[in-house]
Amino acid sequence: MPLQYQPVELATAIKQSRELLPHAVDALCQLITEVTDIAPRRDQVEYISQFWLMQLCDRVVFQQSHTSVEMWKPGTSTKDEVSSQRSRILETISSQGASVMVVDPYLKISFVEELQAVMRSRQQLRWSQSSLRGYVVDTTIKRARLVSNEPTHPTAGPVRVLQQAIAMNAPVDLVEQFHSRSAWATTIVNPSVRVMYTANAHQSSASFRYLAYAQRQVGTKIAIHQHGGGYGVDQQHVGEDHDIAISDVFYTFGWQRPDLGARVRPLPTAMPQRAKKSTPQGYLLMSLPVTEHVYRLQSFLMPAHINRAVEETVSFANELRAGTALCVRSSEPDVFPMARLAGTPANLSHDPGSAQGSVAASRATLTIHNYLGTSWLETLAMNIPTVCFYDPQLYRPRTVVEPFFESLQRVGILHYSGKEAAKFVNSLNGDPSSWWKSAEVQEAREAFVARYANFSANWVEAWQTEFESLLAR
Repeated sequence: MPLQYQPVELATAIKQSRELLPHAVDALCQLITEVTDIAPRRDQVEYISQFWLMQLCDRVVFQQSHTSVEMWKPGTSTKDEVSSQRSRILETISSQGASVMVVDPYLKISFVEELQAVMRSRQQLRWSQSSLRGYVVDTTIKRARLVSNEPTHPTAGPVRVLQQAIAMNAPVDLVEQFHSRSAWATTIVNPSVRVMYTANAHQSSASFRYLAYAQRQVGTKIAIHQHGGGYGVDQQHVGEDHDIAISDVFYTFGWQRPDLGARVRPLPTAMPQRAKKSTPQGYLLMSLPVTEHVYRLQSFLMPAHINRAVEETVSFANELRAGTALCVRSSEPDVFPMARLAGTPANLSHDPGSAQGSVAASRATLTIHNYLGTSWLETLAMNIPTVCFYDPQLYRPRTVVEPFFESLQRVGILHYSGKEAAKFVNSLNGDPSSWWKSAEVQEAREAFVARYANFSANWVEAWQTEFESLLAR
């Protein structure tokens, strides 16, 4: 029977995956050497490819307890950002002489707000892109990498499975393009950049990682900011592990890691955008992505967790009072199976994600979450009436977070089943405002937000103060 990946099982699987990581780095180094005839620096390979390799190790471990698991196609390239008109404008107006380079921050704000922020901070921060300027992309897959393309024996151990998975699936930007991208990054290194900051590019952009490695060689500090949920809350989180490993300083939404000292510290990001002049109406349920694809060993991304969340959502909808207006928000390609909600007493509608999530949430009288990702942090920070439900058999926060969860559960924000959550929502009689504004709810919300969802309208000033301090060290 496939594992359900309850907390202990998940922790064991993550441990097994991390033990595979050194073997994965070795295998990728060997592949690069075989394909290019030039041996790479191991530390550079590890820095640039670690996130991809960590996820691949996760999937190999998952595969050991399942008959099959979908893999990437051979040679698929990792995603490189395409510069938008918005980002080009921001780069143009910012000062290119500033010591802090900002690349792909986590800002769910309007263009006007971001424009104003760039202007206010332009003497200290330069908005930039990590796109391949002047780099000619060659996506050719060298024949040498296909020599390992022999079927793996069913009884092969995880290291052998991992080696073949790397040979077959490593993106061209980590193999065939490794040396040319390294050379490209070296040619555009700018020693005047003393801090290189991002909240997204370190995971989404191979170009950024090549450039960040090259900048580190001339003394640039790499500053990475938390960009989603689970960080600091999940018992273990692959994104958190990776981001801290490749950064010189890691900024959080409020939490700290005493074991890592000042290297991990709080820094607010922008308060998410709201709808303009909108009267809240109806209930909005913000769903987790529903997919059978295994990305990594992480809570709410495992098939068993997703299936349970769908089941609990059906129970939630079935328990709602007849006629309750409920809009389910989920977007392609990982859309919620609305057919599963057929016959529920609520008046259902579907939001395919046409507007930004925070904007959609600000238009609702109550926002419900069927998982603990990023969106619930945003609605709590925005002080939008919020209810969440999850199965405690499949998800458990780290010990330091438990008192905050207990407070949120005591006041009605957190629930351990969809049915329980729906009964609570019914008790609000269509008007959650009086409950939400009560002193005990706000006290629990504010305590959690200060530690785990520190969004702020004054984020620009906080950034300026922090970077000034960082540069002075």
